[in-house]
Amino acid sequence: MVWAVFGFNGQVSLAFLDGRQNSSKYIETLENHLMLFSENIGGLNWEYQHDNAPIHTSIATKNYVNSKNITVLEWPPMRPDLNPIENVYYVSEAI
Repeated sequence: MVWAVFGFNGQVSLAFLDGRQNSSKYIETLENHLMLFSENIGGLNWEYQHDNAPIHTSIATKNYVNSKNITVLEWPPMRPDLNPIENVYYVSEAI
């Protein structure tokens, strides 16, 4: 699985993850990749968007996100068409 994050300034970070993901692995990904990436895109002035997958909405994940003071955008369930990363493949094919 590939986890990706990108910022308003065009910076992108990819993480290649092994196996099935769960809340603890997702938190590890956030700690090892998102937090490092956030330092390069504006320090404290950023917001994070993820969908409503169970590993994103678990109590453990919510506690982690709150402990790091991460602002998470509210996201309607079942709306992948609004997610910018879902359209990257189609845009790259059109170029």
